[in-house]
Amino acid sequence: MEVQPPTHRFNSRTLIAVCMVVLIAVCLWPRRSDDLLNVPLGVEQAAIVTYSGPAVAVKPFKWGVAVNVRIAKVTEQAGVRIYDVRYIANRAGTFDLKDYLTSEDGTPLVGLPSFKFKGDPKLSKQLDARIQETEEVGVEVGGHYFATLIGLGLLWIGWLLLLIFYGRPKPPKAVIVPPEPTLTEMLRALLSQLEAGTLDAAGKARLEMLLLRRWREELSLTDAPMITSIDTISRHEKTSEPLRRLQHWLHHPGSKVRREDIAADISPYTIEPVKVAEPEGQS
Repeated sequence: MEVQPPTHRFNSRTLIAVCMVVLIAVCLWPRRSDDLLNVPLGVEQAAIVTYSGPAVAVKPFKWGVAVNVRIAKVTEQAGVRIYDVRYIANRAGTFDLKDYLTSEDGTPLVGLPSFKFKGDPKLSKQLDARIQETEEVGVEVGGHYFATLIGLGLLWIGWLLLLIFYGRPKPPKAVIVPPEPTLTEMLRALLSQLEAGTLDAAGKARLEMLLLRRWREELSLTDAPMITSIDTISRHEKTSEPLRRLQHWLHHPGSKVRREDIAADISPYTIEPVKVAEPEGQS
């Protein structure tokens, strides 16, 4: 009779081998996108990056970037550096942390491990709900805290107003400056002195200056040079004779021109012109 060897040992070895193959296949099988680390938007996360290459830094910040990254701490060990990297996802999508890192000296980061994650807005909504659930509705503060705070605030306001207004000098009274006399008024005053015989040399010089000014305005010569104005005044039929008499009286003491003649020339210019009111409805 033929005796067959037992087969249970063969079956056990085969089962162990099959389990090892399945385990290795699971470990080596590429991860799906659903297996990425999901992080809520707007909440800071942490990642530990170990790298033996050049010193790692964060790329310069750009407006509207999807992920904000900062290096919180760097620990150096034998041959490697350990980086405590913090990041915040700003919008939904899949991102790789190493895309936001660079070297301090600009050399390529060869061999820097990849760290992919996914910004998930659903988690953000759930996080907001958990925060609202754990918030306390109110805070009880004893010891008349708010009443004391209001009292101190009123005391501070009163002290500030006292500093601003107490002992403040009163503003000076406005000084009313009388309007400057018109040309007609100045000629009238000089005419009074001339008639009274009290017009001195300075008054005579001022009289000549004012009369020339009056004649320049009358002949529309205010923008012309003085030499041109005097030449025009000396040749004009209305002003040539009064100018000649004035110059003889001022600069030739032995002339036959009397002060009464000069007063007669000045008198027409000492009367204020009458302003004619415009009819209503006309501009």
